[in-house]
Amino acid sequence: MQKRLLRRIYKSGPMLFGLGFLTPLAAQLLIASNMSLPFGMSPLLAGFLLAMALAVPAQIRGRWI
Repeated sequence: MQKRLLRRIYKSGPMLFGLGFLTPLAAQLLIASNMSLPFGMSPLLAGFLLAMALAVPAQIRGRWI
């Protein structure tokens, strides 16, 4: 049971990294750069979209580079 759970967490590593680390990082970078975001979206939503744009291909390919 625990082994199976750990395997699932390990396999979804790029998505968890994108969600937990890249999303707030991208949001803070957008706030610090005073960028105006389209459609009045929040910096956190824009950071999420940027992070997922990087994490989804990494998840599919199985590597970041």
